[in-house]
Amino acid sequence: MFLVIFLTACTSVKSTVAEIENLKKIVTNKKFEIISDSAHPYGISARVSGIEKLLPPGDNRNNINLIGNPNFFKVRNDSVFMELPYYGQQRISRGYNPNGGLIFKGKPQNYKAIFNEKKQYFTLEYQLQAKQENFTIVVTLFPNNVSYLLVNSSHRSSIGYDGNWQKIQ
Repeated sequence: MFLVIFLTACTSVKSTVAEIENLKKIVTNKKFEIISDSAHPYGISARVSGIEKLLPPGDNRNNINLIGNPNFFKVRNDSVFMELPYYGQQRISRGYNPNGGLIFKGKPQNYKAIFNEKKQYFTLEYQLQAKQENFTIVVTLFPNNVSYLLVNSSHRSSIGYDGNWQKIQ
């Protein structure tokens, strides 16, 4: 009985080591995509009344379901491609944008990757300069393909996204 438990434990450790190595390889190769399942707007004050009436049933101002809504954050080599829905407060007018989402295609101004050895995850930071606003994107990638993406904008309140990452070709 002890031998079976020990072998099972060793197998799960090996798969975790394999997942960590896979994550390191994906980040080094810079070829991954994140699809988000939920959005978490920050800075929506309680004084903004009636906003819940605009959201789908089951959603609230702190947690918005994105399943079925097209969205992505892709990294391919030295370029970033981002199309994310945005929910939050706009601080500075950017002019008319019928989409209203967070859109970027191009190379980041700055990029930083840090691997947390103790907790076994990557934190990636991108500085993006779009036509009308600047973004600081902080991506956290976990070995089990779970991701968290935080977007700070020069013109809007911050928003976070929970989702999953996958390797792309």
